[in-house]
Amino acid sequence: SMWRVRITGVALAVAAAASVGAIAGTQQDTVRFDGEYGLWVSERGDSIEVRWVTREPAAGYLQVLEGDSILFQNQTAARAAHRAVFQTASPATLTLRYGAVGDPQDHHETAIYFDLPQRPLQTEFSDVDTLFVVGDVHGEYERLCELFRNAGLVDEDANWIGGRKNLVLLGDLFDRGPDVLRTLWFLYRLERQAERHGGRVHVVLGNHEIMAMTDDARYVSGKELHGARLHGADYWQMFDPRSSILGVWLASKPALIRIDGVLLAHGSVGPAYAGYSIGEFDDSLATFISEDWFHFLADTTVVMAPIDSLALDRRINFFFAPNSVFWYRDYLETDTLASVLDHVLERFDSEIHVVGHTAFETIQQRYDGALIGVDLEDPASELLMLVRSADGYERYSYALSGPPVSLPLPVRASKPH
Repeated sequence: SMWRVRITGVALAVAAAASVGAIAGTQQDTVRFDGEYGLWVSERGDSIEVRWVTREPAAGYLQVLEGDSILFQNQTAARAAHRAVFQTASPATLTLRYGAVGDPQDHHETAIYFDLPQRPLQTEFSDVDTLFVVGDVHGEYERLCELFRNAGLVDEDANWIGGRKNLVLLGDLFDRGPDVLRTLWFLYRLERQAERHGGRVHVVLGNHEIMAMTDDARYVSGKELHGARLHGADYWQMFDPRSSILGVWLASKPALIRIDGVLLAHGSVGPAYAGYSIGEFDDSLATFISEDWFHFLADTTVVMAPIDSLALDRRINFFFAPNSVFWYRDYLETDTLASVLDHVLERFDSEIHVVGHTAFETIQQRYDGALIGVDLEDPASELLMLVRSADGYERYSYALSGPPVSLPLPVRASKPH
């Protein structure tokens, strides 16, 4: 059945990726695991578990603050990977200070937020004058920071300076690149910083986020797999949507949003999902991602409640089928779907559909500019800026350096006489 094929495929992928990781992960002198490059925080009931890695095998320390008060502190024995568990009753925010005792270059601080927005999420936004959109990042943390600095969104310390601007990341933060975990913690923090300044950072789920949560490790870099092994864990456990702080945060994200006249998704909205409203799509996403069958894809100890085969097929197709919002790429692989795209844009009251997932050398404008593809062969090397005006949207691209470049609307091909 489709179910068995899916599970078997995941198992084979994990085995293959693990063998690659065993080779690539041995070159620890060229990679980082300290600080947020190796931080894993989980919540189970009223217990918080913190795992971190030090630059060298050394005694570790963890200090936990709630406001200005020290809630917990602990020192761990000399080793590379460290673990501490403490209990607390539903705080809004905790500050973790952690690292290696006696190594000033291995002292780190990370805020953990427990007040995630409740569903139904806001998935439609208005009155946004300047919108930035980034396609698939794939763990390219340093390049992403460089791109944001050039666009005036973050300062030299990677803190938000974008004011009231809106920034959208169209998923696929995971896989391929070396610094996925650091990228996630960066965006986790940047989201709160932007909010405090009246701006917004929108993280939209892509197919690789779903793969990470369901134990499909085909494209995980050897370095990232090695980081999980240092913690004595499978990679998916670090993003378990039932317990991992980052997993819970990711599971709270939408896969489809609209900002004024711009419809945004990782793959794209094709005919199979044009019948949904944005709210209905997010409701389905939230429901499906919280169910036993979804957790069973990674954790085979889950006892699944009975589920109708048609209902299961609907869920599998929602996340994994080629026509799903996470995977659909037909608009960018053909030029014959103008009427379909027009219907989707009309259905969602939008002028432009901005998508990732399908990589090109530069940002692509298709269908007379009604579709913009922002996934790049060199991830995080260019971003899209849309400036709203009375006549529609002015379009620009930022590269890793230099001023923004205007993106004129493509010229409609003339018809033969």
